[in-house]
Amino acid sequence: MTQAVWDAWVEIATESAAKLGIAQGDVVRVSSPHGTLELPAYVSPTLHPQAVAIPIGHRYAAYHVPRYVAVSPGGANPMALLGPAAEPTSGGVAFLSVRVTLAKTGTRRPLTILQATHDQHQRELAQHVDLRAAREQALRGKHGEEAHVSMYPEKTYPGYRWGLAIDVDACIGCQACAVACQAENNVPVVGKAQAAYGRQLHWLRIERWAEGKADHPTNLFVPMLCQHCEIAPCEPVCPVFAAYRTEEGLNAQVYNRCVGTRYCGNNCPYHVRRFNWFQHEFPAPLEVQLNPDVTVRQLGVMEKCTMCVQRIIAGKDHARDEKRPVKDGDILTACQQTCPTRAITFGNLKDDTSTVATLAHSPRGYYSLEELGTRPSVTYLKKVVREHA
Repeated sequence: MTQAVWDAWVEIATESAAKLGIAQGDVVRVSSPHGTLELPAYVSPTLHPQAVAIPIGHRYAAYHVPRYVAVSPGGANPMALLGPAAEPTSGGVAFLSVRVTLAKTGTRRPLTILQATHDQHQRELAQHVDLRAAREQALRGKHGEEAHVSMYPEKTYPGYRWGLAIDVDACIGCQACAVACQAENNVPVVGKAQAAYGRQLHWLRIERWAEGKADHPTNLFVPMLCQHCEIAPCEPVCPVFAAYRTEEGLNAQVYNRCVGTRYCGNNCPYHVRRFNWFQHEFPAPLEVQLNPDVTVRQLGVMEKCTMCVQRIIAGKDHARDEKRPVKDGDILTACQQTCPTRAITFGNLKDDTSTVATLAHSPRGYYSLEELGTRPSVTYLKKVVREHA
């Protein structure tokens, strides 16, 4: 939710931070009768003004602060703030039994935050529709695609045309897909300093966008990856033809051709291409987890989502051995396989009976930054929100 990485932090409501004179990045001493932690502050407009929060892995501990109800996290161990009391019913740690106080230390520790703003600035990257409107659209059936006026002939695909459908309504922002992509495609970890500098290498990111009132927004999560555009802005600017469109609708990247001009990254409106500035290492024993089906890239090349082309090749080989075409569901991308809510669907867009083709023509379907005319192979489905009163 916060997009802060490489640190523990204490989340403080905007109203409370203003009263205490705390700015984002100020180191705050959080004290309870049982212990003390010093953490940088993360100022949040959505937190309750009488609570503070500290993340502890994937769980949160909440406790009462002297005027503030606090929630706990980790990096530094927030369990140190809690007493030995146990819940009488479950026997677990009593997370709601502690009051804490806050005090500025006078030092700063800037946080590494991967997403600078949660305001879409009317770009409609994450779109939503009222339930009533969604029902009306469903009754009308498929959404029609606009006719494209072009000086050039339409793209043709002699075999398959691969694509993705991502349901924004189903995405809960858990980041499981990003972790799966990282592991599947041998994507290295760049470290705190490089992440703060904007040099992340992950091929898939989860964008969080907040709509409505700042104190109680509607949160929308959008998995953003290479859109595999039919009219890809990255391709014509590459001087060595490292970025090109395959016969199966993928925007391919040939690492051995890439000379690192980064023109393709500059020309990508989705900011999904990653340049490998350094020779990143996988310290022992992490090297044993590398996927042997995927190249380990060296420094000086541009890399990005390939729609798990290694899995596509394996799926086609398996179908060929059985003397049949690839069936819907034969190939699962790493992100699709890992998504707990099945928000991601991969398949052949040329097969009208496939799930991905059906979703691509859904009344809720839209393309990210469609007005640019890139004609992506990734279709997003709008989030359905409750009807307005």
